[in-house]
Amino acid sequence: MDIHKPKPWHGLREFLKEYAIIVVGVLTALLAEQVVEALHHHALVRAAEESLRDNFLRFVAFKGQLDVENACMAKRAAELRGLLDQAARTGHLPAIEPIPQPMPHPWQIDTWDAIVASQTAPYIPADRVILYSRVAMSAVDVYADANAEAAEWGALQALAGASRPFGDAEQANARAALARAMSKAELVATITGNTMPRLAAAGLLSADEIKRALNAGHRHNPGPAMCRPIQSQRS
Repeated sequence: MDIHKPKPWHGLREFLKEYAIIVVGVLTALLAEQVVEALHHHALVRAAEESLRDNFLRFVAFKGQLDVENACMAKRAAELRGLLDQAARTGHLPAIEPIPQPMPHPWQIDTWDAIVASQTAPYIPADRVILYSRVAMSAVDVYADANAEAAEWGALQALAGASRPFGDAEQANARAALARAMSKAELVATITGNTMPRLAAAGLLSADEIKRALNAGHRHNPGPAMCRPIQSQRS
């Protein structure tokens, strides 16, 4: 077998020509690798933001539903205060029907946690990351406060039943639970209201999409039980 020895360079010009070919080849390979990597990262970001869009739309729809539900719960709270005032005067709690209970929505932007865990967030522009994370953190707070509100209404369910003697200690506990429930409801309304502009500024949803999702939530029917009076007509 013949062994072909490398041909010696004949002058600086030929050396530079060979050197340029090697450098261009290496740079082309590096550039191609970077292009492929950039396209991959772009695809990851596009998929991540699409999943965030779904969560954002859900959040807006829940905000619309909350507006409807809170109107009913405010009426029930006012009625319940009146019944407690009556019990304070008479020493007897009147007969009360089962008290409507709010059902907390899954407010969390859970896809943001997945985006962070998958290490996709570093490929998203920093200004958008800040907005997304603020919306996600607000949603976590709303979910926690909504569950706390529901727990207080659950405790107030113990007032339902036939008319009975009602002592000062029980009255104080009921008033405190009602106050905590309404405080949490106000906090949920405040946080969701403050989150809406941030969500719009994030740019994943158009103004029309936000309006349609909010209107869809406003068309939500909480059901007659949520809005019916709770004072029993039983003697």
